[in-house]
Amino acid sequence: MNVLFIDACMKPGEESRTKILCNRFLSDLEKRGDCTVETVVLKDLGLMPFDNDKVNERYALLEAKKFDAPMFDLARQFAAADRIVVGAPYWDLAFPAVLKIYIEHIFVEGITFEATAEGLKGLAKAEKSLYIQTAGGYVGENDPGTMYLKYVMEVLGISEFRRIAADFIDVVGVDVAAELEKAGTALDDLAKTW
Repeated sequence: MNVLFIDACMKPGEESRTKILCNRFLSDLEKRGDCTVETVVLKDLGLMPFDNDKVNERYALLEAKKFDAPMFDLARQFAAADRIVVGAPYWDLAFPAVLKIYIEHIFVEGITFEATAEGLKGLAKAEKSLYIQTAGGYVGENDPGTMYLKYVMEVLGISEFRRIAADFIDVVGVDVAAELEKAGTALDDLAKTW
């Protein structure tokens, strides 16, 4: 099983508590022996939002049915994955902006979705997605970022969306290690059957 890890963690290495949880889950998956993990580190890609020129280039490539163009590498990679894991901290009421820009790059008609008379139909191979999140205070699963990601996965044809988070990790007096361990244990349990 090919797992695509979309790393939207902005802090380096062990400074990112979100990344620590993601690495724990992905390591558990790899230990099963039936999973390989492919990682996309968004902060390293230098992605830019589409401007008018990029939109025109995209439409021209799509009209010519050039789905193998480098512009669509991320979309093809996403569409081919068996499972999707997104790791991102709660950031400015959602998640880091680079994740939205990545989503803009993977929404490609003919690769990750198609427009039909009944509406959009997802073409992604994955049936399951997981959002791993950390937050300094309490966020809950109805925050704008989580709801947006859940809808994105649904539109792209991924029927199962789960969120596992460690909240309260910047609140004075909270046992941060215990909150991280609670989320980590939930991830350990999920890794056995996911």
